[in-house]
Amino acid sequence: MLPHDLRHALRDSMPGQVLTGTRGARYYVRERIGEGGQGWVFTASWDEPGGYQVVVKVLRPDAVTAESLARFQREAEVLRMLGQAGRPNPHIVRFFDHASMRLATPGGGAPIDLPFTVLEHVRGHTLEHVLSQSRGVGLSLDRTRRIGRQVTLALEDVHAHKIVHRDLKPSNVLLASDGGEETAKVTDFGLVKLVDLGLGRTTALAGATLGYAPPEQFEQGNRRVDPRTDVFSFAAMLFEMLTGAKAFPHGEGENPLVIVTRLLNGPRPSLGRKRTALPPELAARPDLVDRLDALLVRATAAEPSDRPGSIGELWGAVEPVLRAISDRRSVAPDAAAVADTGRAGAPPSAGSFDGRATVDTSTRPSMIAADAQLASPTAWKWRACVPSVRAGAARAAVFDPRGDTAVAIGPNGLARWEGPGWARLPTPPEIDSRIVRGLAWLRTGEIIAFGARGLAARVVLGAGLEAWSLPDRDLTFLGGFADENGTVTLVGEKPAPRAIRGGAPATTMGIVAQLARGKLTLLSDVPTCARLRAVTRLRGGSLIACGDWGALVRLDLGVPEHLGSICSGHLQAIGGLPDGAAVTVGAGGHALALSPRLEAQLEAVQTTRDLHALAVDPGGVAWAGSAQARLLRRTSGSWVRMSGELGLTSSVLALWAGPRVVRATCDDGAVIEGIVAP
Repeated sequence: MLPHDLRHALRDSMPGQVLTGTRGARYYVRERIGEGGQGWVFTASWDEPGGYQVVVKVLRPDAVTAESLARFQREAEVLRMLGQAGRPNPHIVRFFDHASMRLATPGGGAPIDLPFTVLEHVRGHTLEHVLSQSRGVGLSLDRTRRIGRQVTLALEDVHAHKIVHRDLKPSNVLLASDGGEETAKVTDFGLVKLVDLGLGRTTALAGATLGYAPPEQFEQGNRRVDPRTDVFSFAAMLFEMLTGAKAFPHGEGENPLVIVTRLLNGPRPSLGRKRTALPPELAARPDLVDRLDALLVRATAAEPSDRPGSIGELWGAVEPVLRAISDRRSVAPDAAAVADTGRAGAPPSAGSFDGRATVDTSTRPSMIAADAQLASPTAWKWRACVPSVRAGAARAAVFDPRGDTAVAIGPNGLARWEGPGWARLPTPPEIDSRIVRGLAWLRTGEIIAFGARGLAARVVLGAGLEAWSLPDRDLTFLGGFADENGTVTLVGEKPAPRAIRGGAPATTMGIVAQLARGKLTLLSDVPTCARLRAVTRLRGGSLIACGDWGALVRLDLGVPEHLGSICSGHLQAIGGLPDGAAVTVGAGGHALALSPRLEAQLEAVQTTRDLHALAVDPGGVAWAGSAQARLLRRTSGSWVRMSGELGLTSSVLALWAGPRVVRATCDDGAVIEGIVAP
């Protein structure tokens, strides 16, 4: 193993070296353009200093093991074989040479043998780079169709030679731009890449890239790896090209074994859940979105035998759908001007949730520009309207619908915020603040207080309270939602030693209660989940509750239905969106999007802190509040941290969001405000 400084010295000494390949070929090394855990990549000139430019991949000497050397040599043999075909494929990076060169060690040490491979130099960016610049929306339909077709042509050739790529992902697709035409070229056949089993740091496990590799690649021996392995990876890439979002996202530092479990049991990627990020002409065709979703669900099945048998079979089903949209657009150019799909994060207009409402597309550039401004953290200015009072000053809080007033309860009773600071309110003696778990806004001047010992009461601020009688004092309510007609839905837990979670005994089980005009109309157990923490009503009318271990429960016609576990974390807040979908957030920075059909999609979040509070502004943009007083905005399926460091270590209890103003209250009594800078 080379010392760290000597390894860097050797790497930095490479430019200017002349490597000798087979049959005396000479490669004049120029500049380093890439580096991985096992190799360096340089540009070089063939035959003379100003000769034909190529790429030289060098296996780093401290990474040379019997396994890594065999993998490196096998890649060269694969590329050599593909390049020697009667008709070399223009969509596979061309192979030129493979050899080993003995070089002197900087500082006069023993000479070192450096294996290297010489490949075609592709002038252009990787698909990964292009997607990273797409600002969370999909590529154009024509571009997606062209890249998809060319990658398919490459993989069909690869598979015909009994080869499986095993590491297909956007960073291994190069987009050549010679002559003004973009051409996709598949490279790096999974043989020289970062392989790091440190569970807290790696994005690869057993030589497979998380988020693109299917479950069978993580099995010992890889015995079930075949062309359908690449089908899975290609489908994940296709989803990302159409939406700008990863098909199987994961948090930074997340345990890879948990991610693999999610690949096996979690929801499949859905274009329907990312409709605002789709190309407009595709978003305007929900029938075709559904057709593509069905194909993607099959192609990303956890079981290889459930996927299409070949890449050609998958593309043969996908391409006609994409072509149908393109052909329709070429015949009727105005067809793309239907449905305000809000690709940059703007919600559909009222009544347009099927994606067919006609809009004035002349306003679209200004809408995109406005949303891009609001999505930038630099556009927001943050301040603490009220500084920290003291740790534990508030146990629960709620904002009124306009965000002008907040009410909180803590050890000293009720208090109201309306600008400069908190004002103490008369607290009914019947309320023990120690058992209050939450507040919900009922109507002007009234809130609902709920908590342990079956606490459920209507509080008239400054006047008194109406306690609602419940038959069981063992109930603990943790979340509540008040409809405009005054009906209140509460969710929580009750002791249940025999409740079940994943086959293991639990000490509690979920409960749902409804009250109308103070009268209990429903009290139901949900024994298949341990605890429910929050509830909301979707635009379609259903009440949806979330809870521990990713539990999701739907309440229709007074009957709670446990829909299952959508993640491994505890979900603490849920909110409905204007299009009938929803979002839910919770412990460890978990955030998931729920389609109107309640299909779940994990979303990327720029924090690993617990998310406690959620709010959706009138335009459908969701905000979340976390520990350490962090505020995050949902933009195109990702949650971006918007607030800077405010010197607060408290947790957000309640959140209110408007289009250009956001407010939050914290458990230390601090009130935070963010506004869009003029």
